[in-house]
Amino acid sequence: MTETFKGRTIAGRGDAESVATQVLNFIVADVDRIIQFLNVTGVQPETIRKSARSSHFLLGVLEYVAKDDELLKAIDQELKIRPAAILAAIVHLSPEPEEEPLAEKVATTPQPPRRNLFH
Repeated sequence: MTETFKGRTIAGRGDAESVATQVLNFIVADVDRIIQFLNVTGVQPETIRKSARSSHFLLGVLEYVAKDDELLKAIDQELKIRPAAILAAIVHLSPEPEEEPLAEKVATTPQPPRRNLFH
């Protein structure tokens, strides 16, 4: 999935982290926004800088923003980052689901005994 922000294409994890960092900086720059963010997420002010180095934290920032239409509009207007770009960044930062090979699923699932009802 590719979506643009500021004329660049979100092509991978690095671009997605860049978007998330810009969004976090936008939130931190406004007192009301940062208070709301801290209250909703439970993050402590002293840990934001350290947490911002984590892809999981940055994913959480984008997911937080994606749930708030007013915040999405403000980011679109001020940072020129479209909501679709935020969603694309979420996709790039989301961990891949772990899938078991089909053979292992079949092998570990016990099969009930078959009965012949016509005997």
